Amino acid sequence: MPTPYAALHRRSAGRLTNGPASAAAFGGLAVISVSLVALGVLTASAGHTKAGAVLSANAVESANAVEANDTCANGFPADFVWGLGTAAYQIEGGWNATNRSPSIWDVFSHTKGAVAGGDTGDVADDVIHRWRDDIALMSELGLKHYRFSLSWSRMMSWDGHSMVPNEPGIAWYSDFLDGLLEAGITAHVTLYHWDLPQALHEHRGGWHTPDNERILTEFEAYATLAFERLGSRVATWFTFNEPWTFTVSGYSAGNHAPGCVPAQAGRGPSSFLAGRGPCAGGDVTPYVVSTNVLNAHARAVAVYRTRFAATLGGRISITLNCEFARPLTNSAADAAAAERALQFWLGWWLEPLLSGDYPAAMRRNVGERLPSFSPEQRELLIGSIDLLGINHYSTHMVRDVADGERGDASSGWEADQHVVATFGAGWPQAASPWQRSYPAGLRGLLNWVAARYKGDIYVTENGWSCNSFTAAAAAADQEQLDYYTGYTEQVRLALVEDGVPVRGYFGWSLLDNFEWADGYSKRFGLYYVNYTTQQRTPKKAAAWWKETRSAC
Repeated sequence: MPTPYAALHRRSAGRLTNGPASAAAFGGLAVISVSLVALGVLTASAGHTKAGAVLSANAVESANAVEANDTCANGFPADFVWGLGTAAYQIEGGWNATNRSPSIWDVFSHTKGAVAGGDTGDVADDVIHRWRDDIALMSELGLKHYRFSLSWSRMMSWDGHSMVPNEPGIAWYSDFLDGLLEAGITAHVTLYHWDLPQALHEHRGGWHTPDNERILTEFEAYATLAFERLGSRVATWFTFNEPWTFTVSGYSAGNHAPGCVPAQAGRGPSSFLAGRGPCAGGDVTPYVVSTNVLNAHARAVAVYRTRFAATLGGRISITLNCEFARPLTNSAADAAAAERALQFWLGWWLEPLLSGDYPAAMRRNVGERLPSFSPEQRELLIGSIDLLGINHYSTHMVRDVADGERGDASSGWEADQHVVATFGAGWPQAASPWQRSYPAGLRGLLNWVAARYKGDIYVTENGWSCNSFTAAAAAADQEQLDYYTGYTEQVRLALVEDGVPVRGYFGWSLLDNFEWADGYSKRFGLYYVNYTTQQRTPKKAAAWWKETRSAC
């Protein structure tokens, strides 16, 4: 079995400190009580649908709102947000519909040997054509909040010099958002879920070129276009989804797009070779990528806050993923190793948003390979989230390396941590080898985050890689249901008993879909998808969701 970090998957303004959380503990994990912070009620001017009716994301949000101090039968506050998520390349299909241009995932998935079964996202769930039926499906489920991503390659196209608006693609998203609003479903939209336009990778240096002002300018223009054309119908924007995954998987481990790192940084596309890694230079390029991505995030947030927030009334943030780390033993060395793993995984992205710099543990281990932020960049980064989205799927047991031991090293980023990670004995195994079920890990992670970030927290992804592979088996899938009930109960305990200000939970995913390097071999959806007929069949967990999560 690969090491827990090796099978990198898919497919997320306080002050971060490194001190102990609290004397209170559960399951060997320190926790801290954090006073609850009231969820802000969005207020905004309305946007206009094509029919001329005035609708807005915030009007839908207000219509769905209930008294905050009410408690539902499921044990959660009545205003707790329940939603489901998807991503553009995983579900849309329509690879060239609406004048869409190629992304790095189009190129990667069409590279021989890159994706299991030779699968691609060319058709996926065909949502580009079936979106009306899928919105009806959401309504039948009782869904009130839906999180999805835009395809940069559908929103914009390359004109030989830069990315420019692609009107057919913009119109498709506009129609889709109108459909959600008419169904009373609040939209939460991600700008970037791993699918960089191939033209920007080839002609603008992508994310991998150091200090790449060209990609920052392009992302800022893309974000501005999305805010201008779609913003009145979006309650929450997320700049990036799981930057950890596309950074480590794409530029260090090599098993996601673009599947490579530069042989000589800045030499252009000729210096790239698609492959399955680990990548040469994978201990340098991921940190270049992260610095560009964080600066792009900060620039987009600055645009939204200065030009759009006052009139649109929405919020903006980022989703960060983290598999929780527990020390394997009670030794001080293993406790330090678990904390170091968390800093490398989540602190890598969270610390710059709170303090303007990378974690001290990373500065020590990575040294000069870790870039620095300028004073101007730090100013934009600090506090550049209105809330925090956390994606979580599994937990690891972590120990320190022994003398002379290298530790886990499936990628350069992983090797820099000097740890060894395993799973706990008896933890249920998902279809994906990187996932085991340990619900208490999510409670531990939420407490770890709340000890550092003093604001609203949302679980923006959490779901199970199902061991059911037929519609009949999926309709009786108890494992997926157990995962959801176990993990959502840990969210409730974090909120009610620990005082963590967690305000919402988005399951992954609405539909089975293209699971990145795993193709269609793995299934996370609440609905089983027959990829030949495109028929959607509810799984057992879908009935549970409708009965217990759709209404108070």
